[in-house]
Amino acid sequence: ILANWRRELLGITEKPIEKKYDLVVIGGGYSGMGAAISGARMGCKVALIQDRGVLGGNGSSEVRVWAKGNIRRGKYPRIGEIIEEICDHAKKSPGTYEEFEDVKKETIVRAEKNIDLQLFHHAFKVEKQGSKISAVHAFDVRSGQVTRFSGPLFVDGTGHGTIGFLAGADHTMTPKGRMGMSNMWAWTNDKKDFNYPKTPWALDLNMADFPYPRNFHGPWFWESGYDKDALGDAEGIRDWNLRAVFGAFNAMKNRDGANEHKNSKLTWVAYVGGPRESRRLLGDIILTEEDVVSKKDFPDGFVPSTWSIDLHYPKKQYAKKFPDNPFISYAVHGKGVDRSYGYPVPYRCFYSRNIENLFMAGRCISVTHEALGTVRVMKTCGMMGEVVGRAASICIQNDCLPRDVYESHLDDLIELINLPGKAFRPTVNDKIIIPDDAMQLAGRYGAPNGLDPKKFPGVVDDSQAIFKGKWIRGQGLKPYFSFGYQYTSDPASSTTFTLEAPKAGQFDTRIAYQPHPNRGKSVPVEVSTGDKTIKMNSIVNMTQKPSFENGFHSVGKITLRKGQKVLVSLSGKGAQGNVHVDAAQLIPVD
Repeated sequence: ILANWRRELLGITEKPIEKKYDLVVIGGGYSGMGAAISGARMGCKVALIQDRGVLGGNGSSEVRVWAKGNIRRGKYPRIGEIIEEICDHAKKSPGTYEEFEDVKKETIVRAEKNIDLQLFHHAFKVEKQGSKISAVHAFDVRSGQVTRFSGPLFVDGTGHGTIGFLAGADHTMTPKGRMGMSNMWAWTNDKKDFNYPKTPWALDLNMADFPYPRNFHGPWFWESGYDKDALGDAEGIRDWNLRAVFGAFNAMKNRDGANEHKNSKLTWVAYVGGPRESRRLLGDIILTEEDVVSKKDFPDGFVPSTWSIDLHYPKKQYAKKFPDNPFISYAVHGKGVDRSYGYPVPYRCFYSRNIENLFMAGRCISVTHEALGTVRVMKTCGMMGEVVGRAASICIQNDCLPRDVYESHLDDLIELINLPGKAFRPTVNDKIIIPDDAMQLAGRYGAPNGLDPKKFPGVVDDSQAIFKGKWIRGQGLKPYFSFGYQYTSDPASSTTFTLEAPKAGQFDTRIAYQPHPNRGKSVPVEVSTGDKTIKMNSIVNMTQKPSFENGFHSVGKITLRKGQKVLVSLSGKGAQGNVHVDAAQLIPVD
């Protein structure tokens, strides 16, 4: 009766509004945005359905988790260019409202003529024909108007695997010990004193019951719900988090922290929880921790996952009062993930093994609980969406299904993901256009964020040197060339640069490093011609400032013929500290 009355008053149609697309994407977080933009630019007509009024999911201003996961690197460094366009650059998590750039995200999505953005729409029903989804129903949460979104292809970017679950997709969920949900918060000190009402409904906390919120914010580890029902009781988990936050601030204002916080006030509390783990939909591959750590190579390994295997657990120190529902967590970061190059997550994790036309992207993909620890961060999830969107265009173009892309059109998918993120075509059958503002191709370790070797005469970057032994990549000491530098304390390790004289004459041979107290005081450097007719040895004290700008230091002058090769070698033997290797240079002596 109430529903009929509401429809009558609001003028809502009894039958759903009908809309048809090539690709229906449910979920407006990074995964869904990546899939929608990628598919649209490759010529698909796309619906992007989001139940909130803003895009970004956990990366929106409502939740304020900063976007993590390195992009534009690995086997296919074009992947991630779309996410580069939409991602935030927040300085901390939670940051300010402005840092999460809700307007930027929505503006970029709405600029795509092939995307029909449906904000405030909650998907609640799935229609099927056999083992395929035929339509998804969603209602406008502001009016109750139902729309039926039909099409040949669907993407579950809900995080919870909701569409897959409603469609009967094979799925799993770790029964106990899952990662929880966070509600972060922020506070400040004002010039005047502020009263804070007592909160008898909040958790009964004193200052020792929680970690002090340093830097004026309560970050990711304000987390609970590990063994609770992450789906049926998500609001209960959120409410428990809120009771913890308000109880903690009550301790700061009205209990044993009162004297130190007279002028303190809350500035923001996330009323939308940020979940980490629930359902995972099963694909043709279920990625495991062992696959990642052993670097198992799949022919369809595309998306570089660079986050560590990061799993969260309740912190016992703060679980004494509420052992059945702790609200503070700690993280365990496993080893084995190459955080510069990334582990290439296979495409076969991105479609359902039993619902033939269902893609998935984000934390509901086909992985184990442990493997979820590395793939779940937002930029990585967004790159999954990029791959899915381009795969969808192949499906539309060839009238095929997601599995067929792997089995019959993998080369076509590789061709598309090697295109710039801004490449586009109006329809799937049109010619692809590369716009002038396409991003420059990044390298195996990402887009260079250091000095460009091409802008300096005679410079060879460390990425072109030959390394032996154990070396560690670094970016902490600036400036550096390209992607950073490498360093070692291993006496058995060495590296060799090969330089070439552009003309005949005398040249100054230089190495580039940045000084630091832990650098080697006596680093051996050898300069020799390729035929070994000339050989010079020197010792460099890398705790001291180099001779020239940008970290260059002379290690000897040498006379060369045009095209003659020069080898510059550094060794850890007897270095008395870390050997720092960034670049080498051959520069003419005037």
